[in-house]
Amino acid sequence: MRVYMSIEPRLMSLSLNPPLSLLAAYQKVYPTQSPSWIVQAPGRETWIAASLVSESDGYTLTSGNLNAQAKFTRRSALLKRTVTNRPIPSWARYAAGVVVLMSEAGLIVPGVMVVSSSEDTSFGPRHDHALGMAFAALWYDLCQQPYTPEQVFDWAEKARRQYVEN
Repeated sequence: MRVYMSIEPRLMSLSLNPPLSLLAAYQKVYPTQSPSWIVQAPGRETWIAASLVSESDGYTLTSGNLNAQAKFTRRSALLKRTVTNRPIPSWARYAAGVVVLMSEAGLIVPGVMVVSSSEDTSFGPRHDHALGMAFAALWYDLCQQPYTPEQVFDWAEKARRQYVEN
């Protein structure tokens, strides 16, 4: 089962009903744009809305729940740093780890702007892991590759072991 939705009609999934908090957070951060992709982490209450940008723009991740933002490139994420040379915030580390690991595996996505929102208000490792799962699902979708919930869970676990805990 696919758990994504593209705003473009050719890829629209009518069974997906994203939370209004996600759409409102995206509009607050990017008032002149609409998201091109909406993804829910399989089996979780964590959602992301995303739009592609050029690779030179890197990856901008905004947490709608935490009112926080992290911007990194593949290169800065390898060093666990943002583009301003600050440590990647703990809530964004699983997502950054997934970007690094999936890129190393050949699933390379140019820059992307992402806004996350979670209906689960218990923030911490569970939320961060779900955000990593949502990023993995987004990467598969953007690379037009099929995936299973187990695969995206495995990417988040791999990010935990090889990136977050290292």
